[in-house]
Amino acid sequence: MNTRYLLIAVCFAVWSLDGLADDAPDDGQEYAVFSECRLLSGESIVPCRIGYRTYGTLNADKTNAILIPTWYTGTSAEHAFLVSPELIDPDRYFVIIVDALGNGVSSSPSNSEPQANGRFPEITIADMVNSQHRLLTDVLEIPSLHGIVGLSMGGMQAFEWAVRYPDFSGKTVAAIGSPRLPTFDIALWTTRNRLMALYRKCQCKEALEAMEGFGMTYLVPTKLEQDIGRKDAVSTIIARGKARFESISVGQTWDQQRQAEAMISHNIARDYDDELNQAAEHVKSEFLIIIGADDRVVTPQPSRDFAALIDAQLVVLDEDCGHGDPLCAPEEFSTLVRGFLGGP
Repeated sequence: MNTRYLLIAVCFAVWSLDGLADDAPDDGQEYAVFSECRLLSGESIVPCRIGYRTYGTLNADKTNAILIPTWYTGTSAEHAFLVSPELIDPDRYFVIIVDALGNGVSSSPSNSEPQANGRFPEITIADMVNSQHRLLTDVLEIPSLHGIVGLSMGGMQAFEWAVRYPDFSGKTVAAIGSPRLPTFDIALWTTRNRLMALYRKCQCKEALEAMEGFGMTYLVPTKLEQDIGRKDAVSTIIARGKARFESISVGQTWDQQRQAEAMISHNIARDYDDELNQAAEHVKSEFLIIIGADDRVVTPQPSRDFAALIDAQLVVLDEDCGHGDPLCAPEEFSTLVRGFLGGP
């Protein structure tokens, strides 16, 4: 299991939609560099680099652009499999996959010389979205989007887009994401960050073993039982802790912490008296919201609540895969997204 175990061992990083990843295009990594990115906190990332990849061709009217923001610690390269005739067709759309701040490609604690590691300022989901809006408008000169498709933390960014820039995208897909995290999710990510901080302090693999064991509790019990026999539970925790200990850098622990902090503080009603119904009044985009019935990584209830407020198309997947339900129902997921996006 790779370092994205908590996200989806749950494992988007190695997911392919029934082989779609085998045919995914491999366009090169690109960057936009700004002298600074001003954050909601008042601090700045200096300088500020935004990574991205593009696929397909922007039409003459600039009406066929699709944005894909990345999930927790995910990179644009790892999202390329979403660009395919069966899902988001590059022959039909101009697809922009943007590396979220803090993912190790865009400006992050692990790659920022002047603001390395703990000196890198805390970021928010809104900061990620603001940097993407700047990339689209100032660099790519795209005035609007046909759609946004985000999964997990990418879905959180999709919700933020719809409230922060309500006129910018005609369609929004938020899959296994959330308009804001409830108490359970905040406790989950805060505990994980505390274990990561403990690891930095002690440089001991026991802290990482604890983190791996903690992460296993977010899987659906029946799925976990299928993947790991009861006799192998403890040895699996130890082995995964050892593997992480041998592969993770200090900078990467800070990348993960800063992105987790962004999710913890995420709240699309921040500017609306903390009332989701007030935030919902600003949404103009047509919405498809997809949730996993037994998701233990991103609690689905806030998405259910928000879907009712904006009269969104809500689809509940129940594949006994928790946060990975879209991965366990790839044909249904592809059909839903492809049909919803329609034509530019």
